[in-house]
Amino acid sequence: MKSKVAVAMSGGVDSSVAAAWLHQQCYEVIGITMEHLDASLLPAQGGLRHPSQPSRDAAIICRQLGIEHHVVDLHALFEKTVIDYFVSEYMAGRTPNPCVHCNVHIKWGALWEFGRRCGAELFATGHYCRVQIDPQTGRYVLQQAVHRAKDQSYALWRLSQEQLRCTLFPLGGWSKEEVRTKAREWNLAVAQKRESQEICFVLDDDFRRFLIDRLAQAGHMISSGDFVDRTGAVIGRHRGFPFYTIGQRKGLGIALGRPVFVCEIDPGNNRIRLGDKHELLAFGLRASHTNWLAWPQPAVGAQVEARIRYKDPGFTATIEQVEQDSVILQFAQPRPAVTPGQSVVCYQGDRLVGGGIIEKALHRV
Repeated sequence: MKSKVAVAMSGGVDSSVAAAWLHQQCYEVIGITMEHLDASLLPAQGGLRHPSQPSRDAAIICRQLGIEHHVVDLHALFEKTVIDYFVSEYMAGRTPNPCVHCNVHIKWGALWEFGRRCGAELFATGHYCRVQIDPQTGRYVLQQAVHRAKDQSYALWRLSQEQLRCTLFPLGGWSKEEVRTKAREWNLAVAQKRESQEICFVLDDDFRRFLIDRLAQAGHMISSGDFVDRTGAVIGRHRGFPFYTIGQRKGLGIALGRPVFVCEIDPGNNRIRLGDKHELLAFGLRASHTNWLAWPQPAVGAQVEARIRYKDPGFTATIEQVEQDSVILQFAQPRPAVTPGQSVVCYQGDRLVGGGIIEKALHRV
């Protein structure tokens, strides 16, 4: 029997196939599922609250495989660590990546800690990604999935060396079609289950209502404010700055006879600056909360391929300035809609070498 592995099981096809494959490879596998939503948000049956559908589906798979299954109640920590962060970032005029925050603090934090208490030596998930050791430095780096269309490395850039040392990604070399095929071949109960939604805690996908409800619970209201142009002149009214993001064109509710875009969000004055497309172009960015995987610190002048959103194909950038917790990147070509709060993730080839949280787009005056 190989090492004991705790598999984070969401009840979906990816984590189920990951667990089944590890079990077939003679690892000692246990499934662990986090309940991260308050029970009051879950459907009730017969007046009683029941485990969420992901927990039930994960339990079914574990019974099929003949392995242990544990459910970990993390809803209070998730509320404080992820949802409060999500709301506060929007109220600061930024656009957050809740999955990045959840991965490092919840999944590879509290959930993996539970796995260790169960005696697990390794932690596995169903992410499409790979982890490797750099033979020259001995450091752990992330490597993009073989099938780039499903690569999820972008959301994992904050993982530490210690977290990566214990991590397995069984699906890093597989396509989604291959995973589905294996699930059917192994008669897994979730073989035909649809993929999960983008923001798991906004259950009805109504992001605007979610923010309004959360702020109302805290005694806050979202007020309408002014749209302004580059001179500061008022050109219309917005519904509340948290409902907008940099680069947005649709849904502005304003007609100026030409396309305009959200260029700047000013939460302090409750104003949103609109402008033409060229006003979105940035020549660099400053990022904070950096985490470097390939090196303790990158060299000034190093060239990377940067991605500033999940589906960004990437672009060439140069590391211009490095401090302990921040970096300035200079772009080879100007890029539109560099959005504070989003992650900038840096690659060299297929290796993820580091990342940070965008603080500011740098424009030429």
